[in-house]
Amino acid sequence: MSVRVFIAVNAREGLAQVRRELGDDAVVLSTRPHPQGVELLASAYGELAVPAVAGTSGGAASSRILQELARLRGLLQNQLAGFAWGASRRRDPVRVALMQALLSAGFGGALARTLAARLPRGLDAEAAQRWLRQVLIRNLPVLPRTSDPVVLGGVFALVGSTGSGKTTTLAKLAARGLDAHGAAEVALVAADGYRVGAEAQLAVYADLLGVQLHAAHDTAALAALLRKLSGRKLVLIDTAGHAPADPRAGDTRALDALGVRRMVMIAAGQQGPAIEQAMTCFGADAAACILGKLDEAPQPGVALDSLIRHRLPLAYVCTGQRVPEDVHAPNAAYLVDRALRGGLLATPYALETEDWPLLAGIEAERSAPPSKRANAG
Repeated sequence: MSVRVFIAVNAREGLAQVRRELGDDAVVLSTRPHPQGVELLASAYGELAVPAVAGTSGGAASSRILQELARLRGLLQNQLAGFAWGASRRRDPVRVALMQALLSAGFGGALARTLAARLPRGLDAEAAQRWLRQVLIRNLPVLPRTSDPVVLGGVFALVGSTGSGKTTTLAKLAARGLDAHGAAEVALVAADGYRVGAEAQLAVYADLLGVQLHAAHDTAALAALLRKLSGRKLVLIDTAGHAPADPRAGDTRALDALGVRRMVMIAAGQQGPAIEQAMTCFGADAAACILGKLDEAPQPGVALDSLIRHRLPLAYVCTGQRVPEDVHAPNAAYLVDRALRGGLLATPYALETEDWPLLAGIEAERSAPPSKRANAG
């Protein structure tokens, strides 16, 4: 695209210049103030589709106008998405209300759109909510009571982000193990060599519970220790917490080669992107997930969304700091009901009626193909 820059005293004089040099069918692409009056970017109509040649005098102007066109495209897309939202609300209010319920509860746009598209036709609002509840319960992966990892026994390591509650949860699971196997058959391993005081904290729990605590600060030491503990029915390993973006977070995969089964610790009150990063980083090939700090999560729908999409089975739910009282087998119906109730909370972050068309525009932009998003940037 060949773009010309015109500078004139005023817009009328500038348009006259454009017509004289580019013809009556010339297209004015943008205008902006200039110290001498006004600056116009214009192009002959027939050249609009021709890409600018790198290094030509029109290259900088072309770059500016492409950015302007991308901005206008974004504005138009958002407005059209808002119109489409309003039309959908009039045409299919039940389906739109279902999407609103999911988004308000913290579920992501991808899952909300998928479920709304699968909503059977002909349902009223109440029946649609019942359908949504049952679908969420059915799709939330929960380990059955007969598959309780602690009761079945084995070697398990808790992995996850810093501050997700691994050490306290490990103590809770050890207490469950005492009831199932007895103190002589349970061992705790401190493998967190990064956090100051991590081993001392676990030592306090081990002393209170009456179980042995062992330390292993590298993979070789852990491998040797596990050979010594091979006769124990339950071995629980406390690992170092790292942010998912930290290269050291990938070290937890080395546990698989030692026969250790990883359980991912997810704090239910985290933001959606943080939960998604943790699930992607730590959840691959993991045995199960533990949802912690549920008592601190007013909208656990964010975490349930990630569990549903990643299909990682939920083994336990933690609801406080008490050891061992605040660890429970998961109940899918309870979790889904609590998540949906979270969408009814009156908070400054709840969307009002006039906000939904704007959200539709944002979702439309997120759903755009990567190439279009790149052009818009």
